[in-house]
Amino acid sequence: MKYGSPQGSENLREALSNYLSTTRGLNASINDLLITKGSQMGIYLSAQLLLDPGDTIAVGMSNYPTADQIFKQAGANLLRIPIDHNGMDVDYLENKLKKQKIKAIYIIPHHHSPTTVTLSMERRLKFLKLAKEHQFAIIEDDYDFDFHYANKPYLPLASIDHNQNVIYLGSITKTFAPALRIGFMTGPANFIYAATALRELIDRQGDTTLEEAFASLFKQGEMNRYNRKALKTYKERRDTFCSLLDTNFANQITFKVPEGGLAIWAIFNPEIDLIQLSHNALKQGLYLDNGLFYKNEVFSTNGIRMGFASLDEKEMIEACAILKKVMY
Repeated sequence: MKYGSPQGSENLREALSNYLSTTRGLNASINDLLITKGSQMGIYLSAQLLLDPGDTIAVGMSNYPTADQIFKQAGANLLRIPIDHNGMDVDYLENKLKKQKIKAIYIIPHHHSPTTVTLSMERRLKFLKLAKEHQFAIIEDDYDFDFHYANKPYLPLASIDHNQNVIYLGSITKTFAPALRIGFMTGPANFIYAATALRELIDRQGDTTLEEAFASLFKQGEMNRYNRKALKTYKERRDTFCSLLDTNFANQITFKVPEGGLAIWAIFNPEIDLIQLSHNALKQGLYLDNGLFYKNEVFSTNGIRMGFASLDEKEMIEACAILKKVMY
């Protein structure tokens, strides 16, 4: 119950160091790990340390909007990079780098938000090559690594980075429960030292009791057991939800079955007004996103992320029945 380290519980950092080595092939010592209040704090700390006003950071054409806002708040300009079925287009960035210098790039390698696509290994290697050649940092937001259903996930860029260009962010929050705010970041030792000092200015330390509890869960094997159980459950829910969408909305919603993650990127028929649909659904007791959160100056697809993880089959059927009622 005393003051603890601003870097986070040593027990949790030790447990995470072992966990990251086992699951991701990532060698991060306890001194090179910083416990955060979720990956969003990691994005903010990275932006504050890396970006000066007027700097340019490359981000996805579609991207996690809160990250965009964090980079803009730091005074940076955003260079938008197209996203396709293999993730962020590294060749497009390579061409831009011939005329333009960037300070960093923000990458969501697994189950990109919002589109759910996964960055190919070929592109991961090329991003690392470009980072070395052009001296920019890579902020790798791997918040959704633990939920991969089709096959084993690719290794993070941080695991195959030999030039210390990658800042790796992860989240226990997404894996376990959003109400419990625990994330982590790792990277070059001097960067983690600076990030810890900055974190101490805005938030003296994390929740030591919660961090020690998670350390125990990791060390006792409970997190591994939970992850295996959750992976099985969420895969079943993904398959059920995709089947319901196919059956009920074949002409109105198009989507690709995601390899992992906890949501589906659903593209609605252009004739459907998502704002009005969301309003009508709410009147019937169903919360449905209206799509505005994902739009930016270049991205305006008529789509939303539809989460399936928190719903059992009965609730999914009920939700689809309401959506069908207000859509047709």
